Amino acid sequence: MLDCIITHGRIVDGSGGTPYLGDIGIHEGKIACIMPWGSGLAAAQTIDAANQYVSPGFIDMHRHEDAVVFSPGYGEVQLRQGITSAISGNCGLSIVPFPPKQRALIAPYLKPIIGILPEDKDFETMGDYLGLLDKQPLPINVGMLMGNGTIRMAVQGFEKGRLSKEGVQQARAYLEEALQSGAFGVSLGLAYMPETCYDQAGFIEVLEPIRGSSVPLVTHIRGEGNLLVESLEEIIALAEALQVPLHISHYKCVGSKNWGHVLHKATGTVDRARDRGLRITLDVYPWTAGASQLAQVLPPEYLEGGLAKAAARLKDPALRRECARVLSQPNERFENQIDLIGWENIMVSAVHTEQNQPYVGKRITEIAQERGCDPVDAAFDLLIEETGDVAMVNFIACEADIKTILQYPYSSVISDAVYPAGGLPHPRQYGTFPKLLSEYVRDRKILTLPEAIHKITQGPASVFSIPHKGSIAEGYDADLVIFDLERIENHASYVEPRGLGTGFSYVLVNGVVANDHDRYYGTTSGQVLRRKGV
Repeated sequence: MLDCIITHGRIVDGSGGTPYLGDIGIHEGKIACIMPWGSGLAAAQTIDAANQYVSPGFIDMHRHEDAVVFSPGYGEVQLRQGITSAISGNCGLSIVPFPPKQRALIAPYLKPIIGILPEDKDFETMGDYLGLLDKQPLPINVGMLMGNGTIRMAVQGFEKGRLSKEGVQQARAYLEEALQSGAFGVSLGLAYMPETCYDQAGFIEVLEPIRGSSVPLVTHIRGEGNLLVESLEEIIALAEALQVPLHISHYKCVGSKNWGHVLHKATGTVDRARDRGLRITLDVYPWTAGASQLAQVLPPEYLEGGLAKAAARLKDPALRRECARVLSQPNERFENQIDLIGWENIMVSAVHTEQNQPYVGKRITEIAQERGCDPVDAAFDLLIEETGDVAMVNFIACEADIKTILQYPYSSVISDAVYPAGGLPHPRQYGTFPKLLSEYVRDRKILTLPEAIHKITQGPASVFSIPHKGSIAEGYDADLVIFDLERIENHASYVEPRGLGTGFSYVLVNGVVANDHDRYYGTTSGQVLRRKGV
């Protein structure tokens, strides 16, 4: 007898093809059979989909949940929007490797992105970390990328210069161990310290273990505005030199002067690489604002040594004046967000001192007005007062470009959820997938439902070679979402970011109902996902 049968569903199987009518039988967490409506199969539990859509569970291939996965209540935000699998370790900023000698450096630097790691969690390598997750009750499936930026932090901190021979060997050892332990790829954050210290030869040197393999480079490129095209050319050249697949993270075009025409040029660069035979894909979040650390607007050299040293540099009058001068004009050396979007488009989303809490939710220009100073001084003083630990939401993209990227055949959709402690999170953490379905599919009809479902199921599973996920097919895991498209709603906004998604009738994780008509059950049927083979 089957454990469960879902009857009278309109199956959107993840392939992008036309929905079809069918019943789905589930046994021991797997899809055992797919039959015509009214198959009459016997099962211990019957769920009547009542002509609603049935899709694979959504895969968010870009979240930053490395530390949050250990937190109480983890999983509700994801399951309330149909996410059954999440991949962390993105942008070169994974929690591993985490050697004791560098923990005091790595943990504070990553905290505004991945959250606070509980003190009782002790690990160093990817295998150690995934082993802890194996023992952790998981409401959803979780997998990891290995962050090349953290590898460098573990080996050499924030020091500039080429790695020593011993440093290269240690970096490669961390990478090889991670891949053997099941990491789905190598993530890079070329815009962030300490990866700004690498030139092309340096990247090739440390990434040599993946040469000629199917392991993807998953990359936050160096620049997404004025430098977008040359940044794509840089990372494409690296992937071609290593002969590996390439995936571009949160593809966008920053700055109003670049919108439209620069994105068109950049996408042409991607297409030409595909024509040459490079397997290149990309992803996008359907929001015009991003989220990161306020310190990331500084020139890279100001971030050497970590956030505390960045704040200390801003106390030096000469360094402060020079930094203000650099940020006041276009720059071809790094992506100058202040030149591209201005202080008025940067909103403080989290601080940690009591006196600065009133600034959460305000733009830098508003804070400057309240303090009676220039925006650059307001930003610098805030960084000093918070020892560099300030989270921001930055309004950087436009809806026309988002539409173009969503419709690109080789794009997937992500949340890029980050986890600053306190303050206002970016609404993409809570509402990305309801927003995609309600706004871009149902209301604006930018994507068809099968297209959208492919971009959050089979598409991501294919990029990362996630076994038995992302499709409705016999033998696949029974991660399933049942929904009425007319009822899906996003309730998360920049002002009220914690609104949970609604309208999902059922969400199943490995055959177990985890969300029933917007009621989160707190089940623990999730599993640790591991890549099979390299």
